[in-house]
Amino acid sequence: MSTARTPFKRRITAGIGIAALATSALFGSMLPANAADVGNINADTPTSLTIHKHAQPAGPGAEHNGTELETAPDSAGLVGVTFKIEKVTNIDLASSEGWAATVGLTPEGVKDSLEFVDEAPTGAGGILTFDGLQQAVYLVTETGAGDNNVAFAAKPFLVTLPLPNKEDNTWIYDVHVYPKNSLASITKDVNDSAATSLGDTVNWKIAAKVPNKSADAPLTKFEITDQLDPRLTFQNATATLASGTAIVEPTDYTVDASSGTVKVVFTAEGLAKFATDETVNVALATTVTTLTGDSGIITNNATVFTNENSFTSDTAQTNWGKVIIRKTDSVDQTKNLKGAEFQIYATEADAKAGNNALSVTSNGVKSAVATSGENGIVTIDGLRATVNGTDEAITYWLVETKAPTGYTISTDASKTKPQSFTVDSAIDTTVDITIKNAQTPPFMLPLTGGSGTAMFMMVGLGILAVAGGVAMRKRSTRRTSQA
Repeated sequence: MSTARTPFKRRITAGIGIAALATSALFGSMLPANAADVGNINADTPTSLTIHKHAQPAGPGAEHNGTELETAPDSAGLVGVTFKIEKVTNIDLASSEGWAATVGLTPEGVKDSLEFVDEAPTGAGGILTFDGLQQAVYLVTETGAGDNNVAFAAKPFLVTLPLPNKEDNTWIYDVHVYPKNSLASITKDVNDSAATSLGDTVNWKIAAKVPNKSADAPLTKFEITDQLDPRLTFQNATATLASGTAIVEPTDYTVDASSGTVKVVFTAEGLAKFATDETVNVALATTVTTLTGDSGIITNNATVFTNENSFTSDTAQTNWGKVIIRKTDSVDQTKNLKGAEFQIYATEADAKAGNNALSVTSNGVKSAVATSGENGIVTIDGLRATVNGTDEAITYWLVETKAPTGYTISTDASKTKPQSFTVDSAIDTTVDITIKNAQTPPFMLPLTGGSGTAMFMMVGLGILAVAGGVAMRKRSTRRTSQA
């Protein structure tokens, strides 16, 4: 038996058929050529998470979808940065409710529902892979910087395994992420070439790399500090930017050395002037005022503070030492001679010509002339020992310019033959130099009973003979007159 259909029923049936065809065409057009890559999640497919750890580039970088980049980032891969992954236990990705719960989820919202899975450092190229992971939501946290000067650690982040690929509606089972770190660094060098003795200036250069900021890691603090060795006295400090942008004190930065620690602190105005990949240079001038202890090695380093992190430079040093000159008799060296005057020169040519004598601090007085005291000693309170804190020793030349009264200038420390010496600061801060002086030669006196005495006797006898002759002549003249 056939059933007759009314026009209204036929129209409804046709509409449903058209809608079905349209729906089929719509979803059919979304299917890729490989049906295995789309559709429902394959619960049996293993998942993994690979972390590529790099330094923060100059720019913000492109948004990433979880697949491995064909070209690695230009910035350096960071080895030794540690990451921890934890599974979120209250979300089941095998259900639609679980996936719905991931919408708007934050790391703060899962802190009470975490199960530790693994923790490891990045390897070569800054790469770390966690294999064989269950399909779940994971919290990834950076827990250690290793040997890297990480100024801003990567923020904790959530990731689902598998991860939806919004570009083609597929599922990514092996997810790649590229968290970045902003790096800071600081170096310190010394230039003591202008210094010779106590009271002279030693210059230090501090270079601090400014970390590249990002939207997640703004730079709110940048400060350089330098705790001076007690033997150094602060003169001044000036900051400049490697980019060439002008900065001035105190608008852009302030300098404070009142506590013995030099602090260069950037203001909000100064922070705003930092260019990408900026470096702050600080020129610090100090004076070596005294030498104490058993070493003349003066070390110094600097620290940079970026937000809540700090990094310290390698140690720079300037090497100094004391010199003692002992003035003694050349025959009896227990006899100390006062009043000898000395000058010190930087070159042998200057010493021989008597030009450019160095001004040194001797017995507390700074002068180009050092004089031996009652004990015959000249103490040079401090001379620079090496070039810029290296092992390259500096040679000085000693000349005695005036001998003690009654003595002659030593032939071992004269303009003709200056005495060279170096200063030892690594083991003993005192260099002991002994300069011997001979007495001025006396006149030659006649020897008792010698030819000198015989001569005097002959002269005396001659005088007596003359006197006798004169007496006899007078007597003869007297007799003649009487006759």
